[in-house]
Amino acid sequence: MSNQFARLPLQRKVSATLLLTIAVFAAISYTILTAVITPAFENLELSAAGSDLVRAEQSIRADIENLEAMTADWADWDDIYEYVSGGNPSFLRSNLNRSTLEHLGIDMLAVYAGDSKEMWGMMLVDEEEQPLRELNVLNAGNRGFNLLTAHEDAAHKTAGIVSTGRGLMMISSRPILRSDSSGPVAGALVMAQFLDAARLERLRERTAVMMSWSLFEDFAGLPGHDVTTLAENSVNTEVKKANVESYRLLKDVFGEPIMVLGVETPRRITALGRQTVTAAMLFLLSAGLLAAIVMWFLLRGTILRPIESLAEHMKKMRQSGDLSHRITRTGDDEIGALAQQFNNLTAEVHEARKALLFQSFKAGKADTAAEVLHNIRNAMTPMINGIERLTKAFRVADELRVTEATEQIRNPDTEPDRTKLLADYVDASFDRVKSVCSDATDDIRVIMSQAKQIEGILATQEKFANVSPVQEDIVVDEVVVEATHVVPKDKEPVVNVVLDAALERYRVRAHRISLLQVLGNLILNAYESIERSAPPEAQIRLTATDTILDEQPMVRLTVCDNGSGFDEAISKQIFQRGYTSKSSGDASGLGLHWCANAVASMGGRIIAESNGAGQGAEFHVLLPAAQGV
Repeated sequence: MSNQFARLPLQRKVSATLLLTIAVFAAISYTILTAVITPAFENLELSAAGSDLVRAEQSIRADIENLEAMTADWADWDDIYEYVSGGNPSFLRSNLNRSTLEHLGIDMLAVYAGDSKEMWGMMLVDEEEQPLRELNVLNAGNRGFNLLTAHEDAAHKTAGIVSTGRGLMMISSRPILRSDSSGPVAGALVMAQFLDAARLERLRERTAVMMSWSLFEDFAGLPGHDVTTLAENSVNTEVKKANVESYRLLKDVFGEPIMVLGVETPRRITALGRQTVTAAMLFLLSAGLLAAIVMWFLLRGTILRPIESLAEHMKKMRQSGDLSHRITRTGDDEIGALAQQFNNLTAEVHEARKALLFQSFKAGKADTAAEVLHNIRNAMTPMINGIERLTKAFRVADELRVTEATEQIRNPDTEPDRTKLLADYVDASFDRVKSVCSDATDDIRVIMSQAKQIEGILATQEKFANVSPVQEDIVVDEVVVEATHVVPKDKEPVVNVVLDAALERYRVRAHRISLLQVLGNLILNAYESIERSAPPEAQIRLTATDTILDEQPMVRLTVCDNGSGFDEAISKQIFQRGYTSKSSGDASGLGLHWCANAVASMGGRIIAESNGAGQGAEFHVLLPAAQGV
């Protein structure tokens, strides 16, 4: 992915970067908005739902308090006190009637004497009078009867919600006292209001809250409701798609769960939060897009177009080869300064190229001849060694006295024992000649091989002087074995040349003669390095491995010796033309320089490594692997 992006034009890179920046900016903004703003609105909505529930409960509590206030106002009244005590019969006619209930806005009124005996009572259900016994709670024997009708002292009172045979009611009971709240307690006054649909509607209108209630038993039976989580004075919330449902448990006058008050709060705040987030995102995206467009046109006019024109100028210059063209862009910014510096550079390169062409015309022939002669000299070294061995071998015949031995054998006067010894001598002489001839044959083969190499060098120089050498797939083992012939066989020190068995598995794409010359140079340099340092066990080792160079499969050929080595300073200049570490006067410093050029012409690279003087050296030749390898 990174390589594909790197190959894109600069304009597309800038566009992609700006779009990616906007996308990241939008993602971060959306994450922040949804992580901070949206939860804040949701929490606000939950808080509003809790407030609605509290307001609904307070409205019920307020009605109970109003009912309790009316009860207290009537209970602390001398007229009703005298009525309950057995006097003031006119109180019944003037105050205890249906119009009193309608005027007070209550649904039930009952007066009890001190012994909890009902003196008067009335209940209105749908504007119809109904007996009090239908409520059950005021029937003798009900646990609420004594709580509501019998008060021990002036401080005893009861107010709250009860469940009756006619449904839920708000009820208030007070002891009947004199107007100055003095006693003794003459009886009890009970007032009540139904928690019916009409009262629920009035509470909704008064609080502007969509409230409802249900019996605790009924709520527990509804699916999806867990009554175990309900607790008095705690808010239970269920967030749904359209609204938030809040619940609170209310207890009756006995302190037991009686009803569950519920409130439905529409999710207007969340909707507002979503609208806010959407509007903020649209604003941020619009601002980011506008900034990106302005930035793109700014970059396009001030950077991209000038760089494109500079790149186009370089392309035309490379295609034409004419370094005299100049960039006409003007300006005092960095790109203008770059264009001016490029003009100055191409002018200097143009002048340098003219001078270099003039010098290379004169030096080219000399360099070519020197490199060819150097390669021929390397190839002739084993030839000269072989010819010297042949010269020594041919002198063996002069040292043998075969003619004299033959004449004595032919002489009849020679003793038999002497004749036998002379015959053995003749046989041994011929065996010696045969052995020498065998060694001479091997030397002649080496000489012929080197002669063919020289012939190939000259033929290549003659035929392909101006043409790149033809490359072919080469088995590494074949070239390496032939290149090792440069190592002298009968000279000190005796060097052990070790060839890795894996060499035969590798094939490279290269020019055979050039590769043979490169390896011959490196092996001969390794031998001369060993010759200078004289290690106790002289060894040259050749190996091959797979490697990768610039994403291209390569084969690494390594020539390793335990000779004199070199330090870091030498490693930086070892492939420079004219440099040599040899002390002999015939060293030209062309060998490794030519090797580096030859390997580069085959699409490879050569590397020299050493741990220091006296630590040996390694030369790595990296060449393209043959196709299919």
